[in-house]
Amino acid sequence: MRVSAILLAAGRSSRMGCQKGLLPWHGKTLFEHQIQELKNANLSEIIVVTGHDAIIYSRMAKHFPIISIYNHNYLEGKCSSIVAGLLSVDKQTEMVLIVAVDQPTDARIILQLIEALQKGTAVIAVPLYDGKRGHPLLLSTTIMDDLLAIKEETKGLRHLFQKYDNQVIEVPISNSLIHLNINTPEDYQKALKHYQYK
Repeated sequence: MRVSAILLAAGRSSRMGCQKGLLPWHGKTLFEHQIQELKNANLSEIIVVTGHDAIIYSRMAKHFPIISIYNHNYLEGKCSSIVAGLLSVDKQTEMVLIVAVDQPTDARIILQLIEALQKGTAVIAVPLYDGKRGHPLLLSTTIMDDLLAIKEETKGLRHLFQKYDNQVIEVPISNSLIHLNINTPEDYQKALKHYQYK
């Protein structure tokens, strides 16, 4: 089973006031943490999509066995970065994991998503904790045409959830990490207190 990961690291981090991917997390930068967890999940390839501060991320990426690409249209929003990543995945890829640099994940979560999507006929696997969906998302490449057509104007990936509503599998995860989004300095400080030493 070939699974590609797209790590989104193109944003400006305007609400944070500094690049979120460079924030310390578990003894590394958040960017390095995300890559390490993706590596721990033994994925077929890891594609990092850069935009703002691309030079910084590209230099860091050289230390890992990953593919780094630059999204010239990153100012258009997250959808443009997802599409840029999708256009770079291996043609033999069967599943694509979408993960953002500011949403810390864990290899065990990723492996549970892969196991769930391998079974049955679902085309989207989403983690579930305490009755609420979270991240990252795992998608089958059988819907690649629809994935490549996502736009901010049509609600991006949310549109796919609506279109394939009966083919979405919710995967119970015993980790509230799937709900963590680090957008502001306050978010970051709360996250450090809650997750850093667990």
